[in-house]
Amino acid sequence: MITLILLIGINFNGNAQNDSIKSTELDKLYIQALNSRFDLLLSSGWKYIELNENGRRISKLNVSEQYKFLTNEELIDLSIKKKKTIRVLRLTHKIIGTDTVDVNFGIVNVTGKRKIHFNNGLKFKKVDFALNCGGGTNGYVPDMRFVLNRKKNDWELIDGKYKIPTE
Repeated sequence: MITLILLIGINFNGNAQNDSIKSTELDKLYIQALNSRFDLLLSSGWKYIELNENGRRISKLNVSEQYKFLTNEELIDLSIKKKKTIRVLRLTHKIIGTDTVDVNFGIVNVTGKRKIHFNNGLKFKKVDFALNCGGGTNGYVPDMRFVLNRKKNDWELIDGKYKIPTE
């Protein structure tokens, strides 16, 4: 009985180590990922990033001037003002191990319309949030995979959809 409890305790301790990457390290990976997306950096216009927990932290750090961090309400108002759908990046990550992190860019399309109900004089907004499906038939492929180089004590981009080939 005691060995069973000990094994369960070791198992929980091992799983807790997988999530032990500090938020400052994750923020550096997000910034490195955003600054490595040449398809976004070389295209014209603003790139909107959802101001979720991750976006809120990195919005205060050194990110390219092409990125705008907006709340959902600001995105809705922008869509209504421009009268078009706004394409928004949603930053997420998946911790594979203590030395491997995947950074993924989800696409959220925000479409807002202002409506007026003439009988009561009420104004309201109609909003559609549409998520793009990123899976496909190849299964899970990360947008960017970072691995910790223990010799340099630095994260390196090694794989993913948006990694630029070196050869």
